[in-house]
Amino acid sequence: MRPSSSPAWCWRWTAGAASRAAATQSRGPRVESSPRAAVKGVARMRFVLRGLGGLTLLALGVALAALGALSLMRSIEGRQAAAPRAAEERGVAVATAVLERVTAHPVIEAFGEIRSWRTLRVSAQASGRIVALAAQFRDGGRVRAGETLVGIDPADYAARVEDAEVALAEAQADAAEARQSVRSAEVELESAQTQRALRTSTLERQKALAGRGVASASVVDEAELALAAVEQVVASREQAVLTARLRIDRADLAVRRAALTLDEARRRLAETEVVAPFDGLLAEVSATLGDIATANQALASLIDPTALEAAVTLSSAEFARLLGPDGALRRLPVTVTLALDDQPLSVSGALDRADAATGEGRAGRVVHVRLDLGPDTVLRAGDFVTARINEPPLEGVAVIPAAAATEDGRILIVDGEGRLREAAVRILRRDGDNLIVADAPFGATYVTARAPQLGPGLKVRRSDASAAPDALTAAPGGARG
Repeated sequence: MRPSSSPAWCWRWTAGAASRAAATQSRGPRVESSPRAAVKGVARMRFVLRGLGGLTLLALGVALAALGALSLMRSIEGRQAAAPRAAEERGVAVATAVLERVTAHPVIEAFGEIRSWRTLRVSAQASGRIVALAAQFRDGGRVRAGETLVGIDPADYAARVEDAEVALAEAQADAAEARQSVRSAEVELESAQTQRALRTSTLERQKALAGRGVASASVVDEAELALAAVEQVVASREQAVLTARLRIDRADLAVRRAALTLDEARRRLAETEVVAPFDGLLAEVSATLGDIATANQALASLIDPTALEAAVTLSSAEFARLLGPDGALRRLPVTVTLALDDQPLSVSGALDRADAATGEGRAGRVVHVRLDLGPDTVLRAGDFVTARINEPPLEGVAVIPAAAATEDGRILIVDGEGRLREAAVRILRRDGDNLIVADAPFGATYVTARAPQLGPGLKVRRSDASAAPDALTAAPGGARG
């Protein structure tokens, strides 16, 4: 503010005081020649000057206060003069997508272990010193069907075979002799029977002659005695034939026994060589040349590389989704993956069966996946693998990110006015980072990532999350609350 804007009375009073002081000085002091009068004049002048200084400072303070008040009033009047405008609500940028009706192909991802359903325990069936081993008889060695893996010293077993062959030959000789004895006994029996027939006819003839009085009674008695003697001979010959035939039976039994002994000896000799029954890989090899092997001693394990399967552990809910209407396990396709650094190995297969028992303290089920493998597969028993089981397709559903919904299936929908509202959906599957939901408002726009800052009624603007640096991101766990 300029000085002219000060109150007029302040300036008039100051000017009057100054004029009176000047007139006093112009008239000069009263005639008073004493020193006391001079001192009083100086004191009055000092008083006047102090009063003028105080009045000047007061005037400056009042002027500054008036200037501040005027500036404040002008600022307030300027704000009041400006017409107030209504504040516009600013929307929050969110990432959105449209709920589309699709046919989903859910996949169950689980972990499992490779097992072999065709494993042979290679063991020694005969006792003795190991004198031969296959060239590939080592851990990881590949052998062919019919190849000799281990050889036991066969000397003792070969001697037993020779003894059994000799015993069999003796038994066969005894059997032949018994058959010859039967034939001899039968010939003697026929001769005795012929004599008996002759003695019988002679006795009848003597009795006829004695009846006509031609022959005497003594002749008839002699004929009867001769017939009785022949009867005894016939009985003896019949007993000899029966004895000879029984000897044949005993000889035949001896031959069979000797043959069994020979077969056993030959089998024991054959057991000195351990032969691979199928193509496979050796594991747990524990035999070396010169070792003394005992019967049933484990020497190695033979695994068929084409007879591998994956034992996969599932939860009860996942297992239930794999059952058909009849309660049987469906033969669904499965992909088994073995992580080999940057080169994962994937093998196709199908569900085969479930374990017969769950085991104490275990939950869920273990299912077995039959794999389509070749002889050169790199899978091995004991490998830890990941299995992806393709479930039956689900029609008329929507696939949304897991971060877009809460645990109970609530999602945020953007209405026509750009505001959020909640909608409830039914969660059917959790497929990795996605959810497969039903009963969704298809065609509506939803927020792909919930956050605690978002709620019903909030105004938002649609934006791609990657292009909007200030867009809200999902809370940890996908804003499950």
